[in-house]
Amino acid sequence: MSCANAIHFVDAISSSNARPTPLSGKPLRIAIIAHCLYPIAQPYAGGLEMITQLICDELVAQGHDVLLYAHEDSQTQATLLPFLTRAEFDATVYDNEHESLGMSREEMYQYLVYQSALRDIIERDERGEIDIVHNHSLHHIPMMTGQAFGARFFTTFHTPIFPQLRLALLTLRHGTKTQFTAVSEHQQQLFSEFVPSHVVYNGIDVASFMTDIESATGFEKDFDGYDDEVYFWYGRICPEKGTHLAMQYCMEAGKRLIIAGPKSNEDYFNEQVAPLLAKDRKNNTQPLFDYVGHVTKDEINRYLCQATAMLFTSTWDEPYGLTLAESLACGTPVIGFDVGASAEIVTPDTGVIVPKEDKAAFIQGFAEIKNISRQACRKRALAFCSVSAMVDGYLQLYQAAVANRQQQRLSHQKDVRQTLTTFNNLNGKAKPLVGSDNESIAMSLGER
Repeated sequence: MSCANAIHFVDAISSSNARPTPLSGKPLRIAIIAHCLYPIAQPYAGGLEMITQLICDELVAQGHDVLLYAHEDSQTQATLLPFLTRAEFDATVYDNEHESLGMSREEMYQYLVYQSALRDIIERDERGEIDIVHNHSLHHIPMMTGQAFGARFFTTFHTPIFPQLRLALLTLRHGTKTQFTAVSEHQQQLFSEFVPSHVVYNGIDVASFMTDIESATGFEKDFDGYDDEVYFWYGRICPEKGTHLAMQYCMEAGKRLIIAGPKSNEDYFNEQVAPLLAKDRKNNTQPLFDYVGHVTKDEINRYLCQATAMLFTSTWDEPYGLTLAESLACGTPVIGFDVGASAEIVTPDTGVIVPKEDKAAFIQGFAEIKNISRQACRKRALAFCSVSAMVDGYLQLYQAAVANRQQQRLSHQKDVRQTLTTFNNLNGKAKPLVGSDNESIAMSLGER
């Protein structure tokens, strides 16, 4: 980055130019800042990429103007503004530039990516093209630079407090007018040490999930000789997801279990999961377990529809838990641990939530889950887990921020008029400073 550009960037942050604000109910002009490492596109690198895409596409579907700052390979209904590419970055800085700054080259890349994006957003805002900025980047640069927008700048907390987030929070805890959202009450509490936040739960495309809400139909074609009772576990196979715990509980209770997901931790799979698969095959002529590998969304949908329940055995406090929402969308009840936001998503009408790693309570859940209504699960998903519910939550916050800004502007204009009237009354000899519109009043006080 040249010195001239750096100076212009600082000037843009300091600018106090008034910006036009749309009337309530009019389409909003929203800038969304994504994480820079992965495309906002299928197959998703993770839940954050999926959520970002869903938010953008739903806002556009509702008639809002959305700019998405994201990886160049992203796919979106919004207007895509690609981040600085790695090739552009390499052409901009010296090979050893990061060493002189005491950071890794990756850290420097991300720093310049977000600095460049925020510079563009600020310039557009000066031209009156931005109403709201929503940051999903998980990086400290947007959080700090966002102070230029005050309450019109939102940051959503999707993850635990990673170092990049903490770096900004240590400063923002002392005061900020920007706003924050958390994807669950559990997440809200986690960040409350630093800043207050609004809760807006994540949403999924519930309509894209087919459901069999009449009954769990089983896997008769694939598993001859068994009744209809079968359970499903899916997700990344790694220690924090507790795959082996679901297997142990099913083995002790004699329940069939379908396991799906990528081996994101090969050592864990080899040491904890593979031995249980081998033991099951050795001890049973008709094995209880079937590991089906990393499957597509449609295959997950089919397995969930046919499962008696989805098993949720995460041992860490997940900020939300997308598998829970997806299970309910298919009309499938959940037996799971009380960790993170699980009890906020799964109600007593839609599943059985037990203390973490409480084997006896979990196994008891196999009997209790049969009383859960699959219709109630689907109904819960539609009301609580949908994309529209998520985006409506954000829009309420956006509209309030815009309305508050407009009210402040009107109040300021009223104060200006009162000041001018008082001045004219006290100085009858002076030429009245009467503005025919807001522009002339603002100019008279040196606002422009």
